[in-house]
Amino acid sequence: MRIDIRLDPTDLRGWQREIVARLSTLPGCAVRVEQGRAAAPLPKGAATLFLLERTLYGAAHDALEGGIAWSDLGVPDADDTVPDLLIDLCGDGSSTAPVLTLRCDGGSVEAGALAAVLDERAPVFETILVTEAGERILSAWRPAAESPRSATAALGMLLGRAAHMVVHQAARLAEGIPPGSLAPAQPPAAPRRSAAGFFAAMLAARVKGKIERQLGRAPNWYVAWRERPDLSDALPVIGPSGFHRLADDGARFYADPFLWEQDGRRFLFVEEFPYATGKGVISVAEIDAAGKFETPRVVLETDCHLSYPFLFEHDGAIWMIPETSSRRTVELYRADPFPEQWTLHSVLLENVDLGDATLLKIGDSWWMFAASRERWTSSWDALSLYHAPSPFGPWQPHPGNPVLVDLHAARPAGRILDIGGRLVRPVQNCDGLYGAALGFAEIRSLTPEGYAQTLSATALPWGDNLGLHTFNRSPSLEVIDLFGPRG
Repeated sequence: MRIDIRLDPTDLRGWQREIVARLSTLPGCAVRVEQGRAAAPLPKGAATLFLLERTLYGAAHDALEGGIAWSDLGVPDADDTVPDLLIDLCGDGSSTAPVLTLRCDGGSVEAGALAAVLDERAPVFETILVTEAGERILSAWRPAAESPRSATAALGMLLGRAAHMVVHQAARLAEGIPPGSLAPAQPPAAPRRSAAGFFAAMLAARVKGKIERQLGRAPNWYVAWRERPDLSDALPVIGPSGFHRLADDGARFYADPFLWEQDGRRFLFVEEFPYATGKGVISVAEIDAAGKFETPRVVLETDCHLSYPFLFEHDGAIWMIPETSSRRTVELYRADPFPEQWTLHSVLLENVDLGDATLLKIGDSWWMFAASRERWTSSWDALSLYHAPSPFGPWQPHPGNPVLVDLHAARPAGRILDIGGRLVRPVQNCDGLYGAALGFAEIRSLTPEGYAQTLSATALPWGDNLGLHTFNRSPSLEVIDLFGPRG
């Protein structure tokens, strides 16, 4: 397949070079580049904003790297041959070939993404295929930016996802996967904030945050639990009623709670994060019938950060998959014995950046739901699926990965629920903050070829809390974690 990419040689950036490099590795694809002129480049004030952030904070991002020479792209120039696909990243050309374009909030990618960053809102990216038959929207992604107080970091992460989106869609077209067609997203309100206004607001926020940290008032995660108010399998109603805070000693926080009950005993597993080490471990506490908690004690520690201790039973044993994304693995541990000792059984996946792996068995198949991250992108906004005949593997990636990019409803937030025969997935809403709110998404379709879900309910943090990002329940208990003032 012949793919031409139209770029502005006077305004090349790292994210565009990444597209060229990654497409050049696709099997059976010959990539060429042609010159155009960007129809809507970044506004002039952007360069000043980036300079101020670089000077004061050392902010930089490879996706925004400039000064790239045309020859640095490393592929030949286009000739008179009509390509099978033209990827137009300028917006100033026309072609008799099918044209794949990318837009942000209905406009150009860079300018649209920067406007979203300045307004502190989540943008919508769309890929559009233009052919003789007309225009089709192939995909719509809602990416996250993990450092909203830095325009450089936030825009770089959004453009990293833009590069991923173009490559993902072009690869699907090259593989002959039939393109779909979506309705256009609603355009946002007119931009409200200038680069200068953004810089002033973010500087004030940084100063406030530093003062709160020095005074020990900065918010952090904590776990809360309650006896189940409703023992049915109904969708949970989450609010302040009945929840009790799991106390900590101020030297650590607890998060990512999971429950396990057996032989009349109740156990709470958590990520324990000691500030002194800056590395998560997995701890457990037993809860007696009167609701009295033990102090959590460490039961699993490795040389990497651990979190999200997903538990399940299989073949008469109890298993755990803690998050080990920092070493790019998904690892399976066996209780030996439960709950004090955990032994590494196998590495299920390697060379992947997957968080919060959550398993689901349907019939004879096992499914893994996980938050996935690519180069320069967030781990908050993308869902990837894997399937296997057994929890031990072999695990195969879903051909549509990532099957969803949406900071409102992609990242897992707990064990998948069976609500009257409906499969409902707790999900994180990361709009504006990691784990800002908790959602419940009903799985509408789950096959080796496709995936669809519908967000059916949302639970918001209350009081002085800013975040809520995990829900789990057992026969008698419910647990959540909240981001708020220290106890």
